[in-house]
Amino acid sequence: MRLWPLSLLSVLGLLAVAIPASGQERVYSYSVVHPFYGTIGTYTQDIARSGGTTRIDSHVRVAVKILGIVVHREEGDHVELFRGGRLVALQSATTTNGTRIDVRGEAQGDHFVVTSPSGVVEAPADVAPSDPWVLKQIGFGTVVSIKTGHIIPTRVTGGEQVMIPLQGVMVVTRHFMARGERQQEIWLNDQDVPIMFRSVESGTPIDFILTSPWRDAATTEAHLVPAAKLQPDVDR
Repeated sequence: MRLWPLSLLSVLGLLAVAIPASGQERVYSYSVVHPFYGTIGTYTQDIARSGGTTRIDSHVRVAVKILGIVVHREEGDHVELFRGGRLVALQSATTTNGTRIDVRGEAQGDHFVVTSPSGVVEAPADVAPSDPWVLKQIGFGTVVSIKTGHIIPTRVTGGEQVMIPLQGVMVVTRHFMARGERQQEIWLNDQDVPIMFRSVESGTPIDFILTSPWRDAATTEAHLVPAAKLQPDVDR
C-alpha cells in the first residue's frame, strides 16, 4: 500500500473544503473557438467565495474533428484555492490525446511547492496561477501553469480600453497581454470578469468567448477573485 506524504494529504484536505452557502458563487461558461475549425469545445469556471477564501473549479472539454474524425482531444479539470489573497492549493488533471498530466501544489511557509511529471519545484509565496481571472493588472510576477506545473516569469502589459462585440452588443473592456511560457490576451469588463481571453497554442490563437448571459457578468460582485501580486515593471 502506498503511503501518501502528509503534505499531499493536507493539499487534498484543503481542496475538499466547501464554501459555505452564505458565500458568493458564480458559474461562467465559454465557447472555445479555433480560427479554422470554429467552435471546438467548452470551458467553464465555478467560482465560490466566503470571507477570505476563494475556490475556483474549471473544466475544459475540447475535440477537434476533421470529416467527423476526432484528431485532437483535450479534457482538463482544475481546482485553485486562495486564502487571504494567496494561492494556497492547486490540483489539476489534464488528458491530451490519451496522455494525462497531474499537477499538485500547496503553500509551505514562504514558498509554494509544485509536484508535476517534471518533478518537485518551489515557487515564491506570491505565485499566481495561469488563470485569466487573476491577471488583471500590469506588472511582472511568477506564474504556475495550471496545465503543466511549470513555473514561469510573466509580464503583463496593457490595460487600455477596447470595445469588443459580445452577444450582439458592444462591451467596454480593458485589454491585457500576458507574456510568459505562452502568450495570453485578456479582455476584462468593468467588474473584472474576463468576457474573452485568448491563448496562443503552437502559434495558433485559441479564443475563449463568454456564453453565459453578459448581463450576469456586468452585475457580478467586483473582486470575486484575488488579483495576482505583480511587481512594477521597470522595463515598461
